[in-house]
Amino acid sequence: MIKIKKTYHFYAGHRNKKAGIKCGRLHGHTYDVICEFKFIKMVDGLTMLFSDIDKLVEPIIKYYDHYFVLHDKDPLCELLELANEPYRSVPFETSAENMAIHLFTRIKNETKIPIIKIELAETKSSSIIYEE
Repeated sequence: MIKIKKTYHFYAGHRNKKAGIKCGRLHGHTYDVICEFKFIKMVDGLTMLFSDIDKLVEPIIKYYDHYFVLHDKDPLCELLELANEPYRSVPFETSAENMAIHLFTRIKNETKIPIIKIELAETKSSSIIYEE
């Protein structure tokens, strides 16, 4: 068994109305995302090229880059639409926990790369780890 770890990042604004006053206000983060993949077989000494992993995973991560990411029930979504301002909506409050699970699930379902763990950090001192 071989494990590959890949690191990505994206910049996004959000607010989480369920997470108190500070996080309930509009603010932004540099999200650091570390994905871990597990491979059973190698062919000619390789599991999967790093660049091939990037081609599949990076578009999922970068989908949120430089956007506001908001719960689809957030009234701000309607205002952003009226202002013709692009944003990304998700069907959950935008906690780090929910974002980690969401990214993990998208990578697993959309790429079929054997992801086993994701670590998502909103700050330099705190991160969420999700693994199945």
